[in-house]
Amino acid sequence: MGPGMQLSRRGFIGAVGLAVCRPSLAAAEISADGFQILRAQKYVAELLDNSEIKTLLWRFSIEEKATVLRATQGSELKVRIFNDLDSEIWFHWFGVRGPSEMMTMNIEPGEANAVDCIFTPPDAGTFWFGPLTDASRQRDMGLYGVLIVEEKRNVPALIDIPLIIDDWKISADGKIDESFGDLQAAVGDGRLGNWFTVNGSYLPRIKLPANRPCRLRVFNAANSRRMALQFKGADPLVVALDGQPIAPRQVGLLGLVLQPGQRLDLVVDAGGGDAVLALDISGDIVEVCYFEREGADGDGALPDNFALPINPIPVNVDLAKARTVPVVIAGGAKGGLMSAKFKNEVLDLRALLERGMAWAINGVAGPGGELIGSFAKGETIIMEINNTTQFDQPLHIHGHVWQVIEQGGAIQEGQPWRDTAVVPQKQVQKLAFVADNPGVWVLQSLVAERVDSGLIASFAIE
Repeated sequence: MGPGMQLSRRGFIGAVGLAVCRPSLAAAEISADGFQILRAQKYVAELLDNSEIKTLLWRFSIEEKATVLRATQGSELKVRIFNDLDSEIWFHWFGVRGPSEMMTMNIEPGEANAVDCIFTPPDAGTFWFGPLTDASRQRDMGLYGVLIVEEKRNVPALIDIPLIIDDWKISADGKIDESFGDLQAAVGDGRLGNWFTVNGSYLPRIKLPANRPCRLRVFNAANSRRMALQFKGADPLVVALDGQPIAPRQVGLLGLVLQPGQRLDLVVDAGGGDAVLALDISGDIVEVCYFEREGADGDGALPDNFALPINPIPVNVDLAKARTVPVVIAGGAKGGLMSAKFKNEVLDLRALLERGMAWAINGVAGPGGELIGSFAKGETIIMEINNTTQFDQPLHIHGHVWQVIEQGGAIQEGQPWRDTAVVPQKQVQKLAFVADNPGVWVLQSLVAERVDSGLIASFAIE
C-alpha cells in the first residue's frame, strides 16, 4: 500500500465515513458465551509441493488451512475478532447485507482490543470476510475467510464443500514476494501470483460421497487474478452467484469465470466418477484440485425441480422513478488521469503517484471528498458507471445487491442480483439497486492494489 493510504483509525472513519463497531474487552481464551473466535495470527504453512519448505503467512485461524465460519439465516451470529498482528485491520464482511455499524470494523493489535460483532444475516449463501485497506498485503498474506450462511428453510441434504482458490506470489524457497503495493502492479493488472492452492493446499484430493449430491462453494481469494474454471469429468449445476440463488443451469462448455472476491455455488449430483477442477491461465490449463468419489452409489439424487430458496432482497426496482448517479472511473496505465483530489488537495498525476494513488472515482483518489450520493431509504438508484480506463473493473457494493440493467447502451434483462459487477474497459454500465440498508457504505474495486491506490468511494442512505 502506498504511503498515502497509511490511515489512522480516526482518519479513515472521517475520510470514508464507515461505521465502526467500537472495540470491547474480551478474554484471551475462547469464550463459552456463544462467540465464534477469529484470531488474526502469523503461522507457518506448507504451500509448495515439498513439505520441507515452509512459508510464513497470516490467517484468521490456525486450526485449519482454510478459515470458514458458519451461521444460519435469520439467527444471530456472534463473532469475536482478535488481532495478534503488528498492524491494524479494517475488517469487512463482503456481500453481507447486515447493519452498517457491524459490517466494517477496525481491529487494532492487542488482546484487549478484541472486537465483538453481533448481527443477524438476512440472506443465506456464500460470503467472505477480509481486509478493506492494506488489501494488497493483508489479502495476499492469507488474511481472509468464507462465511457460509445456511438456509433457514430446509433444502435437500447436500454435502457442503468450500473451495477457496488463491494464487500466491512465492519463490522456490517458500518466501512470499514482499513487493506489496507496488505501483507497477497498481497501475496495471494488479499482483498476480505464480502458485495456486485450493483450501490452502497444493493439488488437494477432496472426497465426494458417491451417494449424495455435493454443494461446492467456490470463492476467488486472489488479489487480482480472474479465475476461469473448468471441470473435467463433471458438469455441475450453477445454483447461486455471490450468495444469491439463481435458476439452476449447467456449467456447460463455456466454463465459469470468477473475478477476485466473487463466489459461486455449484451442485454435483450423486453418482458419476472422479473429476478435476482446472484453471485456464491465458490458454494454459492448470489443474488445481481433484475430486475422488468414495462409497457405493445410492438413491440420493437431486429432485428434478431443485432450486435454492430465494433470499429476501428488494427486487422491485422502480426504474421510472429511479435516480441516476454518475460514477466515473479513471486512472491506471494509459488511463488519462491528469489530476485528482486527494485528502482535500487537488494533485497532478505525478504527485498522486508519489503518494501511492493511481485511480480516482469522480475525480477523488482514495477515501475522502464528497459522497457519490446521499439517498433516502427505499429509493431506487441507478449507478451509471463510466469506465474510462484501459482495464475491466470488477466492483463491489457494500451492504446491498445490484443488477446490471444496461451495458454499452444495450438494455439488459433478467440479469442476476449480485454484490459484484464487472464494468468492461471504455464502456458505460448501468446498475440498479434499492437503497434499503441505512448507513454509510462503500463502492470499491475488488482488485486489492487498485482499492489501495484510490479506487474507493462512499455513499450514504438515510
